[in-house]
Amino acid sequence: MKRSDLITFARSLFIPHLDKVQKFEKLIVKHYLVNVLIENEQATTDVEIVFSNPNDVPIKGEFIFPLPNRADTVDVDIQIDSESVELEFLGKNRLMKFYKSLLQTQDIQILQEIGTSALRTDVLSILAGDECKVQIRYNEFVEMVDENFVYTHHLRSNQTVGNLAMTVAIDGKNAIETIESPSHNAHVSQESDSHARITYQTTDVKLGKDFVCTYCFTDHDSDGAELLCFEQKLVVSDVSALGEVELLSRNDDPQTLTFRNVQLGEELLSRNLESEFGLNPPNGAAYHDVFFKGHGVNPFIDTEDDNFSTFGMDADSASYSVMRRYIRDGHLPPPEAVRVEEFINAFDYNYKPPTDAAFALHLEGAPSKFGTGKRLQLLRIGIQGHVIPDIDRKDAVLTFVLDVSGSMGIENRLGLVKKALRLLVDQLRPTDKIGIVVYGTNARVVLPHTSNVNREHILEKIDSLCPEGVTNVEDGIHKGYELALKNLQQDCINRVILCSDGVANEGATSPEVLLKEIRDYAEDGIYLTTVGFGMGNYNDVLMEELAKKGNGNYAYVDRLKEAKHVFVENLTGTLQVVAKDAKIQVEFNENTVSRFRLLGYENRRMDHGDFRNDEADAGEIGSGHSVTALYEIKLNKDVDKGELATVYIRHEDPDTENVTEVSEKLRVRDLKGKFEDTSPDFQFATVVAQFAEILRESYWAKDDDLGAVQQTLKGILSHFESQTVQQKEQKKELLSLVREARRMKDMAAETD
Repeated sequence: MKRSDLITFARSLFIPHLDKVQKFEKLIVKHYLVNVLIENEQATTDVEIVFSNPNDVPIKGEFIFPLPNRADTVDVDIQIDSESVELEFLGKNRLMKFYKSLLQTQDIQILQEIGTSALRTDVLSILAGDECKVQIRYNEFVEMVDENFVYTHHLRSNQTVGNLAMTVAIDGKNAIETIESPSHNAHVSQESDSHARITYQTTDVKLGKDFVCTYCFTDHDSDGAELLCFEQKLVVSDVSALGEVELLSRNDDPQTLTFRNVQLGEELLSRNLESEFGLNPPNGAAYHDVFFKGHGVNPFIDTEDDNFSTFGMDADSASYSVMRRYIRDGHLPPPEAVRVEEFINAFDYNYKPPTDAAFALHLEGAPSKFGTGKRLQLLRIGIQGHVIPDIDRKDAVLTFVLDVSGSMGIENRLGLVKKALRLLVDQLRPTDKIGIVVYGTNARVVLPHTSNVNREHILEKIDSLCPEGVTNVEDGIHKGYELALKNLQQDCINRVILCSDGVANEGATSPEVLLKEIRDYAEDGIYLTTVGFGMGNYNDVLMEELAKKGNGNYAYVDRLKEAKHVFVENLTGTLQVVAKDAKIQVEFNENTVSRFRLLGYENRRMDHGDFRNDEADAGEIGSGHSVTALYEIKLNKDVDKGELATVYIRHEDPDTENVTEVSEKLRVRDLKGKFEDTSPDFQFATVVAQFAEILRESYWAKDDDLGAVQQTLKGILSHFESQTVQQKEQKKELLSLVREARRMKDMAAETD
């Protein structure tokens, strides 16, 4: 086989088998048609290639379709002459071996030309003078570069293509601000604010450059800030946040720069580009200086040894948002960053709320979908908190404690904080009050508590913030709580909202010292919300622990859409608590259950005796929040009736301080006969948990893969009848994240 015999066109490669062919002419590519539908950031690409055989004998061979880097490696369909064909996945190593054996060469340039993973199929025979039609469909994430989405389609060939037609249709949920093709002279038509189409057509062309389409939406997550760079190194991602700056000096260390604010005449702290801005993550890590803490994986427990399970409620979802950030950036999250319960609780399962109590219990069970072993069942405990209508929410006295240290200049973190707080301020009532404390090297009060009647003044103070100094978290927390305590009001929501990347490098940096101070203030009735921003120089451990000790909740904001979820769609739930020190205890019946395992909540475990110890710290649940817990249980032999478990819930009313305990039983007869007989929400929660189990490399999922998760999830999504637009988008996004995680795992396996 000579390399000149290969036929390359666009993303595809045809390798003819020429054993009995005396004289070979390359196949003629008659047309190459591409239709792309992009919904927000996911693209479905349909390709149709028609080529003809100019030879006087039939030609057969192999068809290779290289996959784009961000494409789903499984959900690809290839048809030849309208018939589906069997596909073989070739990762980097197998693809290289394939070419070496075919071309008898060590030349790896071909990998650079057609990609490092591909799908292969046989083309049985193209008759002399006949045509062959190949149709391909695949899905991929659209890459995000700066503030624009960038869709790229590989268009290169070693011969002329008779007719080329490209159509890219964009269907967004928000208005499209710009759309263009920087690579080709394409026609753009704006069909409506959120629908646009870009087309390009030409004939008899030898493809020489990729087709690129860029677009962005008017309400995009990015802040639109400029970058400040030096010798092509990112220094600060939001010049507007710093004001007008100039380079004062370059130290002997080429990685260190010093800047001055021209308007204020103040020297900004020198920036070390490697250690402070994470430009060179160590040991191949995704980001520089990130701190996560694993808490192990719950084991199966024999009911003969212990038939109780006790833990504090947790409705946080930060771990899920962190995972999304990693995958959107092209990385798998580290296992210790994955908390199963926060994946599960990131979704709404449409539990019916209570009518005259703080909580409503919803129990369901069926054979385990992903667990292995006989008589293994999966139980779901769903707890729905009381819903307080927004109009009935208490007035709020909020104290913003904002990290404005130098690290908040990375990735425009402070810019995203400002936009998030603007969303929050816009949702507050005139009777709500806001105070602002900022901290860099030292903390200071920027705004004493001010009624939201003076909204514009509050926003001016927020907009004026810029990065400065190192990170004195201790001083910020102390001054923030001091201000909150000074303005504490009974019969109001008193809450501190800490926005930071969690890095502490000045003052007390020990978590133990910070946590003790937080706990003391929490006892005074001041709740805490910690909101994490950025990745690289990020401390997830500290942010989560602060929220736990501060009777609060922890959110991670990876994009403006998540800020809207926390501060707009779920404002009352974020601010107003309906249950303090809420905890769960499950008592399993030894006569029916031989062993059990709780999925997640490893860092919420409590001693069984503390369940009725009302001094023991547990979890706080906000208005309308729900908590879901999943148990895998193994039944005893020949069990067909009786009680399985009793679920107890205990909590304190935040207003009356009265303690309430309720319980509900789950019986064998309540179990469904098949997993498919359960509600779609039960099935969905199961898939979410399995996704998390695989990502955190749980022992109990060591033999499982994301392929089954993807296929199960895809089948479930069509069964949801009533759901909001946000719920539908969130579930579709999960499918995309599973696909992308599977692609990365497959590629990592091929590399290994």
